[in-house]
Amino acid sequence: MFEKELTKPLELQQHEVLLERIPEDHSMRPEVERKRGKLNGGYNGEKTLHYFLGLLPQKSYHIFHGIRLPVGTTYFEIDAFLYSSKFGFIIENKNYSGNIRLEKNQLTQEIPDTNTRNVYENPLDQVHRHKVLLTNWFQKHQIPIIPFEQLVTFSNTSSIINISPGYLEAEKRVCKANDILRKINEFEKFYKRDLIDQKVMGKIRRLILNQHIQKGIDILQTYGIDKNEIITGVLCPQCRFIPMEYERGKWKCPSCHLISKDAHLKAINDYFLIINSMITNAELREFLHLPSARTATYLLSNLNFPHDGVNRGRVYFNPKG
Repeated sequence: MFEKELTKPLELQQHEVLLERIPEDHSMRPEVERKRGKLNGGYNGEKTLHYFLGLLPQKSYHIFHGIRLPVGTTYFEIDAFLYSSKFGFIIENKNYSGNIRLEKNQLTQEIPDTNTRNVYENPLDQVHRHKVLLTNWFQKHQIPIIPFEQLVTFSNTSSIINISPGYLEAEKRVCKANDILRKINEFEKFYKRDLIDQKVMGKIRRLILNQHIQKGIDILQTYGIDKNEIITGVLCPQCRFIPMEYERGKWKCPSCHLISKDAHLKAINDYFLIINSMITNAELREFLHLPSARTATYLLSNLNFPHDGVNRGRVYFNPKG
């Protein structure tokens, strides 16, 4: 069924952490919040799609959410990919609100409440491009080609979808997320013969999972934020006060008096998300406000992170890659 489950996008996690660690009056905060809102809207739309894909019979398809595969020197991203022994589905999901009009050369979004009008690329062009790239990826890895069908789904329940008269391809390949089971069932009628066996299906699964690379960004560089502007310390998981204080192997919040043994884990992950994918003993001590290098060494030894080097030259790496 779900070979790659839906997870919160790395870029969204980075924006959430950045908003926790820049001052309320920071000049870039509105821009970071705007982008976070957009990323979160897309993620909510993917969760809606995930729900309806979960209603498919358990053994019907191998399903992958949010895959990002290499092509040349770059990558291509697919919101959802389903395949069986007979054929595959490439799905592009949109979470647009308002009145949506699909024409052959564009998508127009009108939001009555704000009196705004946005024009985007036709998502059918996107999903066709993904079909070409995925076909090339299959060929590169010497995987037998199966037919790929494409769908564009709209997951926002309040949106109104209007398709330009005579635009037959859109009528065939565009639907609301809650109608996806019916659409998939329509295409299933045309594919009755098995084209690949279990061995090939397993190879496809392994290759996708091994080659998928999450999309992350250098978020400080993106917004022109200096490392010294970041609020350091361990964030209280209960009242959000920062920094907590380390005393005798535990973290204590000066504000609500919560005691925690592992509140530093999120802080270290925050560091990896927005500052660097590697950290030294001295950097950990500074970021967590630890009392000594010995304490930092103790915490790092318990975490068992991948590392390189010895003594003061030792560097610890993000275990998530």
